[in-house]
Amino acid sequence: MQQALFTKSDSLFECASNLIQRQSVTPDDAGCQRYIAARLKAMGFTIEHLCHHGVSNLVAYMPGKPKLGFSGHTDVVPAGEHWQFSPFQLTEQGGRLYGRGIADMKGAIAAFITALEQLPKVPEGVMVLLTSDEEGEAEFGSSSIVNYLALWQKLPPWVLVGEPTAKLHSGDTIRNGRRGAISGELKLWGQAGHVAYQRSADNLLHQALALGNQLASLQWDQGCEDVPGTAFHITGIEPSPWLDNVTASSVTLRFNVRYSHRFNAQTVANKIESVIAQSGVNYQIEWGRDCQAYYCNEHSGNSLIRAVEQAVIKVSGRFPLLSSAGGSSDGRFFAKAGAQVVELGLPNATIHQANECVEAKELYRLQQLYFELLKEL
Repeated sequence: MQQALFTKSDSLFECASNLIQRQSVTPDDAGCQRYIAARLKAMGFTIEHLCHHGVSNLVAYMPGKPKLGFSGHTDVVPAGEHWQFSPFQLTEQGGRLYGRGIADMKGAIAAFITALEQLPKVPEGVMVLLTSDEEGEAEFGSSSIVNYLALWQKLPPWVLVGEPTAKLHSGDTIRNGRRGAISGELKLWGQAGHVAYQRSADNLLHQALALGNQLASLQWDQGCEDVPGTAFHITGIEPSPWLDNVTASSVTLRFNVRYSHRFNAQTVANKIESVIAQSGVNYQIEWGRDCQAYYCNEHSGNSLIRAVEQAVIKVSGRFPLLSSAGGSSDGRFFAKAGAQVVELGLPNATIHQANECVEAKELYRLQQLYFELLKEL
């Protein structure tokens, strides 16, 4: 490939603005992917639209053996209230760009698409993989894309996810993993009784509180600054209808576990259920919303981490911080299929908030990071 030089252009703002104005609240894509597909088709991409249960998915790929897939989502969370500007109109004020989804993650999509457009020639094997179901249950989004690619043997070995990973500046932090997550709903049954005649030890709510404390005190892996350990959190406790002098006959305890890549959903469930079983209470437990952990630590040979690090160093002059902190992402679906996954995106300080915004210079910096990565493929 001939030497490619990065230049700022208005096409990035135009692309981001076009995406922001489309009110693509999960799972509605609102035409975002059709707009992106038209730009990609003009660069030589083959376009495939996959629709499942009201979810829009886009698979776009250049000729050649799959090399790098860019994974992103066009859906956003609801705008809510208390915006200074219209949430679905990209507004520039004081060097900042405001709009729902500018940070999470329409800005990153616009940066990647326009970085591709700046290249003299798009490399073979580049793919763009977008869904409108990331902010929701993610049941028919990237998981469906992965299944489709696996069926046709088109899974890329590298997947770059455009989630907002940065703290202050684009590229200062990249995610090379995510903790898994699983939620539990524990229902306990006992005997209601008048408080004047029931022993404290027989009070089901007291037993639930003691059991919750025991579960919260379980020892897991401790992790470190870059790789957080496993954590158990009680998110709710609800007794049966009560009077102020009658104890509950049932109690529901809700909790969430964020687990490191050293565990999986089954090992987490086994550890928790063994403690509950030893308590002697009558119980039923239901598990849900399992999001698998993943961790990419490949630094030698054909390493996506190393390629991203080199792009960051070239743009900023510094090594990025590697981290697996934060919530779950669609990277887990690609990692489970065997891909090396790295997440590189914009600063995340305002995501899901009113007045979501990023500094314009950080959006351009991300575009340059993507450009530098792509031109070395």
